[in-house]
Amino acid sequence: MVPFSEKQNLKTMVKAYVQGLDEEGLEMLADGETELAVESIYEGLLACVEDELYLQEFLPFGATYRVAGELGVRRRRDSVPIEKVMREHILLRDVFWDFRRARAGREHDFPTEKRVCQCMNSLLEATVRAYQTREPTVDVLDPLRDNATGVFNSLYFMTRLEEEVKRSERYLRDVTVVLLHINSQFEPESADESELMRAVARVLRRNSRASDILARIENGKFAILVPETRAQDAVFAAERLRMQVMEYLSGLGDLYAEVDIEIGTGSYPEQGEDGEVVFQEAIESLMREEHGS
Repeated sequence: MVPFSEKQNLKTMVKAYVQGLDEEGLEMLADGETELAVESIYEGLLACVEDELYLQEFLPFGATYRVAGELGVRRRRDSVPIEKVMREHILLRDVFWDFRRARAGREHDFPTEKRVCQCMNSLLEATVRAYQTREPTVDVLDPLRDNATGVFNSLYFMTRLEEEVKRSERYLRDVTVVLLHINSQFEPESADESELMRAVARVLRRNSRASDILARIENGKFAILVPETRAQDAVFAAERLRMQVMEYLSGLGDLYAEVDIEIGTGSYPEQGEDGEVVFQEAIESLMREEHGS
């Protein structure tokens, strides 16, 4: 949920953006879809100023990147020339930087400026690529990603689990599944729950190894496939991840004060000799923690 002060900032920037459009651009904005997209983009930029992890939402699997891509697809569909699309992007940049400069008492912050520039470049890339390809993203694995968070879905995870178990058997290595159940007061698939899931995904993605496979397998459940890791080591890693997520959420405000996280693990070969058995052990481990046994 966006704080009230930031909502006012969003209104200011969207109003300035609208004022900078020509008559044709204003007609395009009349359906409301573009205005919502611009508001969402500015909301993401404001969030990224305060939160370094939010930069991930501007990467090809992120929510804001997809919004910019969908905007590019609509522009192509409406026969808007690419030169005009580029001018709109420049206007979006100018409005944001004018807003930043106008804020009193704001010290020049090079790391933040660099981060925002990365966001702007990603927005341009998303819009232009989508305009050219007519697809919101150019990620070949996009059908295997969770729509809300951009991490992989259960289909991809279970496929990779079987592959990793076979590889571990072949090379006499360990592999572990870590499950995290995110408990909250939010309605499943609501806007608040989706924002919570994106926040959790940002932390898990940042703190997982490049070789790990992160997926959202259900509404409130994430799974991490951790190759070459024994069960006990995975438990320590999972506890660390839980603390990192909770610390991050506590910094986002009272909205997430009642969020709780349970973890479960299952390992090959200690607790099973195929992927389904290992995954079931992780589920049972999770259930044991949920019931306090």
